Amino acid sequence: MKKKKLQELATIKFCTVSPSRAKEREEKTNWLPCTAFLLDNTVDLSPTVNRWVPPDELLIRPGDIVVKRISPTFVNYIEEIPDGFYAGNNLILITAKDGTSPKYLAMILNEKISEIAVATSVGAVMKSVSRTDLEDLEVPMIPYEKQCAVGELWYSSIELKKMKRTLLDLETKQNSMKIKKYLNSFGGKNNG
Repeated sequence: MKKKKLQELATIKFCTVSPSRAKEREEKTNWLPCTAFLLDNTVDLSPTVNRWVPPDELLIRPGDIVVKRISPTFVNYIEEIPDGFYAGNNLILITAKDGTSPKYLAMILNEKISEIAVATSVGAVMKSVSRTDLEDLEVPMIPYEKQCAVGELWYSSIELKKMKRTLLDLETKQNSMKIKKYLNSFGGKNNG
């Protein structure tokens, strides 16, 4: 099977934000720090807010892939996001080029990211992803229509997993409330 390097299929931006690279302005700016990107494509949209505006290239857009560069490393496909959210430090912003499915790339990255972090961090206290190893990641090339189908299947399976977890949490809370209601029906009296 033919393979291409990730750098041929996507634009890869390592996010480094400092006052020297950003402009200050009157309005507040929404930043998503690396702690906002979690397992199973979960993103906490509680931004860090400040007055620094980074270059537009760090603006997160629907269809982008965000990789948390430091351990624990996660890959998040951004299906939708409010306007005006920027990627903070220690994040990698990946945008698929035309002819490549972003969900397919996210799936491949999700499968390989742990290997990359371990391989590039030998001897390091905190595992992280290196630019070279990420750019050189080999992606199996399949027809675009199949990329879309496989990527959608991957994304749907993660969304289903999250819905099941939410349902389980709701059932647990409901059972807990039923138990408390039952215990309270005794009125706190000692019936022994």
